[in-house]
This record gives sequence, C-alpha cells and structure tokens, in this order.
Amino acid sequence: MSAIPNYSRSAPATDTTSLTDGVYTSGNFWTKTTTVGWLRRQVAITIDLNKIQGIGSISFNTARNTKVGVDFPKDVFAFVSNDGESFKYIGDIANTTDNTTGSYEVKKFVLGKVNTSARYVTLIVVPKGKLVFCDEIEILAGQKNAVLSSPSVSKSNLTNFADSLLQLDFQKNNINKLAENISGAVVNTSDADVKSIKDNLFQNHATKLNFQFKTNFIVEAFNPWDSLNELHDPIKASDSLNYAFTILQNGVQYGAFVITNSSLSSLKFDIETNNQAGATAAIEIFNVPFVPGADYSYVADPLIPADKEDINAGVSKLFLFKVSGKSAGSANASVFVKSGNKKIILNIKTDVLNLSAPDNYFVNANIWAYLNYPMLADRRAEAAKDLALHHIKTVVIPPSVVPGMQSDSYTKLLDYLSNFKGVNKILLFTKYVSVANRNGYNGGEFMTTDWKKNFIQWYNNLLQVLAKNGYENADIYLYPYDEVRGGDIKDFVALLQWAKKTIPGIKFYASLTNKEAVDNILPLVDVAQLQERPNYLNNLPAHTCELWTYHNASPARSLSPYTFYRLMAWQAFENDITGIGFWSYADEGKNKTLNLISDNLNDPASSYSAIYDGPNNSIISSRRWEAFSLGIEDYAILKLYSKKFGIQKAKDIANSVLSNPTDLYKADAARNSMLKNL
Repeated sequence: MSAIPNYSRSAPATDTTSLTDGVYTSGNFWTKTTTVGWLRRQVAITIDLNKIQGIGSISFNTARNTKVGVDFPKDVFAFVSNDGESFKYIGDIANTTDNTTGSYEVKKFVLGKVNTSARYVTLIVVPKGKLVFCDEIEILAGQKNAVLSSPSVSKSNLTNFADSLLQLDFQKNNINKLAENISGAVVNTSDADVKSIKDNLFQNHATKLNFQFKTNFIVEAFNPWDSLNELHDPIKASDSLNYAFTILQNGVQYGAFVITNSSLSSLKFDIETNNQAGATAAIEIFNVPFVPGADYSYVADPLIPADKEDINAGVSKLFLFKVSGKSAGSANASVFVKSGNKKIILNIKTDVLNLSAPDNYFVNANIWAYLNYPMLADRRAEAAKDLALHHIKTVVIPPSVVPGMQSDSYTKLLDYLSNFKGVNKILLFTKYVSVANRNGYNGGEFMTTDWKKNFIQWYNNLLQVLAKNGYENADIYLYPYDEVRGGDIKDFVALLQWAKKTIPGIKFYASLTNKEAVDNILPLVDVAQLQERPNYLNNLPAHTCELWTYHNASPARSLSPYTFYRLMAWQAFENDITGIGFWSYADEGKNKTLNLISDNLNDPASSYSAIYDGPNNSIISSRRWEAFSLGIEDYAILKLYSKKFGIQKAKDIANSVLSNPTDLYKADAARNSMLKNL
C-alpha cells in the first residue's frame, strides 16, 4: 500500500493482510479490524500473485454512508503487470451506474471479463468523500490470454496516468453538464478530443449571442460573489456602467463586471484605469479565471491582475475590482474596456469616510495558516503579509516549531514568528494526542510530580522569551489537543484543572467538535472554538471563555464566497461570537502539495485552500478569501454601529442580512446604510 491505513477505528496502520484474507466484515463496516480505512488519502494497492496467472475478474468490497462522510470510492483504477515495472490499464472497477451517494450500504464492485495474464495487480483507489474503506479484494482466476494492446505505463508513472484518467473524466462530465443547458445540443464524449467538443459548444453559443446582441462583445455589471456559468447568457449590452461605494478610511469594497465575447473569433482586450481617485482611493482590477470545482463544474475563483486579455468566441470572463480607501474624501475614477474600435466605460464613484474602526472591533479569525505546509514553505514572508492584509492576527504555532519541555533552543519558534507583525494571539499547538509529546521528555510521564515541575519551568521560559522578542502584548494560549475526543478529554480536563490552580495567568485554547468535549472542556478554557454544527451550539454548559466558531468543508473552491465565507462574520455578530475561522488557509491534502491555477482538482475532498500558489513565491488570492476578509470588516462596522445606536439595532440589521442569504446584495446594502448613518 502506498499509504498506510490511517482510520483509527478499523485495521491498524501495521495491517498488511486484511484485504486478502478472505474475511468479509460482519457488523458496522468501519469499526472492525477486518476493514481497512483511509482518511483523506488516495492509495495504490499492489497484490503479487507470485507467478503469471490468468485473471478473470477483480472485485473491491466497500461501503458508504454519505451523511457521515463515507462514500464508495470515486474510482478504483486497475492495472496489471508481469514484471512489476511495466503496467497495462485494464479498467475502473468503481465505474458503474450504481456508484452513488446515499445511506449506509455495503457493496462489492466487480470488473469482469478481464481476460488477461499477469503476476502483479495494482489498484489506485480515489476517494469520493473524506473516507474510503475496503475489507476485501478478490482476484479470480481466468484463462491466460494475449497481452493487452493498451499502452504500457511505468510503475513510477502510474499516479500521473491515473491523474490523466481523472482529468479526462472531469472534462467529459463537464461537457455533458454544459450540453444539458443548451436546447438541442448533442455531444459525443467518447471522442478523445474533448477540447474540440467544448470549443464547438462555445462557438455555437457565440453564434446565438451575435444574432441576439448584434455586437462583438458585451460588458455587464455583476455581483462580485455570484457564481458565473461557463456558458453565460448576458442580460443586456451597455455602453457604460456606473458604480458607487462608501467605505471606511483604510477599508475596502469590491465590484465586478463580465466581458462576453459574442463575436465568432477570439478577441484581444485592453483594460485600463485612470488615476483620478489616486489620493483618495486605489483601484486594482483582477481577472478571475475558471478552475475545476466540485460536481464536474468550473468556478471563477483566483484573482490575477488584469491588463491585456484574450477571450475566445462565446466565452465569458469575470473581472473583480478592489477599491481601497486611502484618505477621507470623494473621488471618481474610470475603467476602460477596449477591443478594436469599441470602448466601454465603467464609472466608479467612491466616498471614503473620515472614520475607522479600532483594532479590537474586528472579529478574531483563526484559519490554521501553518507556514510549514507544502504550499507555503517557500513563501512564508509573503503568506504572513497576505494574512495581515486580510485581518488575520491570530497565529497557530505548529507542533514541530514549539520547543520541547527540556529544550533551551527557541530558534525555530522565533524564526517562525519573525514573519508576522501585529500579532494579537499566539496559539502554541503542542499536540498532546501524541504520547511522546504529552510526556514531554525522555523519562517524562504526563501529570506526574516531576512532569508538573518541568511543565511550569517550560511555560515560564516561553513567556519570557516571547516577551523579550517583541510579543509582550500578545495573548499566549496553550493548545494541547486539536478537536479533542475520547480518552484525551479526561487528560485535558486534568491538565486544565491543575494548571489553572497552580500557574497564575495561564491561558488555554481548545477546538471542540463533539458534545462530550464541549460539556467537559468549555467551562475550563479561555478560548473555545467550536465547529459550526447546530447540536454543539445548543444548550452550552455555563462558561466564561471567549467563544469562537469554525467551519470545515471541501472542496473549498466550490463554496459560496458570500454565504459560506462572508456571512460567517455576520453570523458571529448576531450570536455574540467573538471569533471565526475555517479549515484551512493552505491545505491541499496529502496527494497534492501545491494549489496551482493550472492544476486539475483530482481529489476534491482534500481541497481546502483559500489561496493559490503564484509565480516567484507569490500568493494568489481568491474571491472566497476576499469575501472572508470583507466579512471581518463588516463585523467591525456592525460594532461601530452598535456603539452608537445600540446592540439590538445592529443585531436587527445582521438578522435582516442572514434571513436573506440568497440576496447577494443584501450585506452591501446594510453596510452602506450603516456607514451613512455613522
């Protein structure tokens, strides 16, 4: 197996026999040691038949229960080889019409009529959800037949070959989805040239638009957070568009427009901005290209600085512009969209108020932005700047950076923190779920007298070092367990009760995802961040801690910038929550270390990132990331409003926005009304 089993309630990580021992699981599929499970992993499983033998069929026994995050695998690609080095692709075991989501079901997928000879069989299992399970793989004998005519794939290239199969599958399904929306469209995606098929769809779309609008291109205003269909139908053509913004000094606001090429050939566009607003406001314009999302759809998400753009026939492109308030006053600016002899003007009026929000009016935001993650390892300084720009002032220190209990070296910690400026809160994640981390040092044993003495010394040393190095004003929190559960809850409670009695001023942070943890831990910590699920937030035990919430969903790039990301802060304000967050700023799972715009989304379930990797160690933002940041600013405006007009009036405004989540203009209308009243 290319990835060891990592689901703790089924077979252990050391298991190498359960999949071929002939034993099928009895009872709950994923709580037995006869079943092997992987969390957020794609895995290649190779079986050696010891000699070349005839193969008749291959089966893969698995289970699903979609509501708990378990689905049948998306694909189980099967390969065979005589020498273990050169493989032939023979089919997808999971490619059947009954591979669907749904309630609990155990199912055996079978690839029949294989009719080939081989010694080695490799299955590449691609998860559909977070978890994938299997309790038995059967390779049944068949007649020895001639070598397959399919191309050979080297052992080292199997994963890349599987990726190409996933990409082709995505493109074919995407074309079928697009064709469903076009009356009379007929496509044959059995043709390998999927690009030509899609180009023809857009060419036909361009013909329709050209007949309808009698112009080469159309520019229309668009909500910055709305979803854009690839085959977009413009509503009307205008020679000019007008925008008006009211923003805080040092605040931001966003607008958007769509350019649709309604000619029958590719067009070149120039997008230019004048400098009339320069002293009062700055305007940045971004092209928002389509990237693969969930359910075989493409979503407009990353933000690329716009200048000169090529747009093919029938294609629509989204452009987002960001207006940043520099100094109080009013200003007018223009954006020109030009192609050939035609020019469209966007008039942008901006009122920057002589008003700003104190730092403590912005909601706390924690998004687990680990700078040692593969996406950020070579761009730490850029990531830290980007986080500060988006109002993130809470820093989680990963376990590998936190000094050990008997260490006198703080270099890693200080080097890590040196990337950040203006930090409000530091969360020291010590990962006590690991026995070695919990015991702290050679010969240490958690919560013994000797351990407690060492812990006090370690904690006091940390505070002194951080204070001496410029973090004397930051709140320091210990973060011993992430999403604590099971037997660790008892240990965490013991640590909290002892430390709170013994060490003056010590502070603890906890992320909580289950009722047992909430009931036992919430009353004892200083900050509790609860996963946003209704049953955890109802009937909370008595507590004095700061209450934060967070969300955990994927594929992130398909989540709504408005309802999921921006409104998170509005929900927090309405419910007296002082912190928000989501998993995660820069996590693409174990199978994909980077998040490049050019990459296909082969494993949607592990895509959580809010940003993309750019050239030359740069960070590319997304509509989702900008919407989340705007929500943090919305929260500050709600706080300003509540101080002047009362908390209930501010909450009524928040409720009016949250009660109409499909009205993407509602938050901006409420925000503008509050700013004018202020």
